[in-house]
This record gives sequence, structure tokens and C-alpha cells, in this order.
Amino acid sequence: MIQHIVQWKIKEEFNGVPKERLIQEFRTRLESLKTEIDEINSLTVFINSLADGPQSSDLCLISTHENLDALHTYANHPKHLEVVAFAKDIVVERRVVDAEW
Repeated sequence: MIQHIVQWKIKEEFNGVPKERLIQEFRTRLESLKTEIDEINSLTVFINSLADGPQSSDLCLISTHENLDALHTYANHPKHLEVVAFAKDIVVERRVVDAEW
């Protein structure tokens, strides 16, 4: 089993859209992947509502996948790539951990 963890820091605004709305839209798009991609065993998106500062992230995704092949299929799925394209415009920083357990 592979656990895929991604954290993002989001821009304060993009094209006049404030950070809070960007975060909500990003979360909605990420959560929609659960029903679009069979290789996702589970997927949860968290919004950081407590921590603030230079070391904190705004959004965190935790998903599980059966194996590395399933993770790679997910990563290259057209629906996931659409979300990645959206993220590139609004993300300041991204961190990833992929752990086998």
C-alpha cells in the first residue's frame, strides 16, 4: 500500500480571486478525483484552519493506492492532470511524501 501525502501553500490571490476561494476550489477539484480515478483507494483533503506562518501549509491531501503502479496511473490520469494544471497557477509551494506501508 502506498500513502501519498501532498501539502500546498496557496497564493494570496490569483486573477482577483482571494486565497480562501482558491483553497475551496482546489479542495473541490481534488475531492472529485475520488470518483474519477479507480486507482485511488482513499482520498482526504484537509484545509489548515489553525496554523499560520512561513512553515505552515494551506492544504493537505492524503491518498492511498494499492501499489506504485496504481500511484503512477493516478498521477498520469487526465483528470488528475487537469487539477495539476489548475494548481500550477495558484500554488506557491508544494511538498510530497510517498510512503510504502
